[in-house]
Amino acid sequence: MSVKSVFYQTTLALVLASISYSAAAETIYAAASMTDAINELKAKYEKKHNAKVKTSYAASSTLARQIEQGASADVFISADLAWMDYLENKGKVSATHRKNLLGNRLVLITPVKNPIKTNIKFDKNFNIDAAFTGKLCTGNTNSVPVGKYAKQALNNLNWWSSISKRLVETEDVRAALNFVSRGECQLGIVYATDAAASKNVKVVGTFPLATHNPIVYPIGMINTDANSKRFYEYLQSNEAKAVYKKHGFSVLQ
Repeated sequence: MSVKSVFYQTTLALVLASISYSAAAETIYAAASMTDAINELKAKYEKKHNAKVKTSYAASSTLARQIEQGASADVFISADLAWMDYLENKGKVSATHRKNLLGNRLVLITPVKNPIKTNIKFDKNFNIDAAFTGKLCTGNTNSVPVGKYAKQALNNLNWWSSISKRLVETEDVRAALNFVSRGECQLGIVYATDAAASKNVKVVGTFPLATHNPIVYPIGMINTDANSKRFYEYLQSNEAKAVYKKHGFSVLQ
């Protein structure tokens, strides 16, 4: 084989490798509350790296179970530690390939068009049952992170027993937000970032930090190839952090 032939073959291999690297599609599974921030970062990343990003948004519980069953996710962002721990215990993500990325707050919301009139006080002596007449909406309180945080808060305020029968539990936080924005629920418990994303709801108040576990969003790298690593690191970059802050998240690292 001539030197010229070797040169051309080597050059072709490098070009094909470069094309493969840039054209590869990265897939992120992210908690529903991350939708707006990740969509913005997806556009920035695709333009910056000439790459494609596929997104899947749902409750962290749903996404974690899909990943456990073999879904082709490269990166996962959960709205709580429990579901990332679940995947680590299943061998889907290692301790060295996960980090605590973001924080959030838990808020009580009401529809803009038909808000509750009562001033809610977040203490154990407040009669929440008499404060409104409709339904209270949040995520599933057994599996969806926002619902689990909500149940903790309601129990710690001694509100759970009086209003649990009026609870509407949804598949994820965005579904709960939509129920309230349409006026189908008079109150809702969602994240502060979700409330800020809708013009159809207003915040009644923020739950005290002491009423529930800290809201932590861990990020995990499921696929550890070069493309996935680049995307995983980008989602922790200063550019990404600026986008998270823009959408109301607190950055933990």
